Amino acid sequence: MQYSEKDLPVRVHDGELLVLDDGNEVRWESNGEAKAIFIGSSFEPTFELFPNQSETVNIGGRNFALTAFFEDVLEVKKA
Repeated sequence: MQYSEKDLPVRVHDGELLVLDDGNEVRWESNGEAKAIFIGSSFEPTFELFPNQSETVNIGGRNFALTAFFEDVLEVKKA
């Protein structure tokens, strides 16, 4: 499934993709209990989040809050 910025806030599951209005992609892959977060089209993770951990990131000049959950889901919303 692919989501767009108009869907925010959204919970992205493993294998799904969020494409922001500026074309940046947000996706994640499981890395044990952590979630490797990928921003843009890179094959290298930007950072990792553990369950119940949040991070605010600037993507394309706008801030987004990303929160990892124990379930296979990453919540993304505007900060």
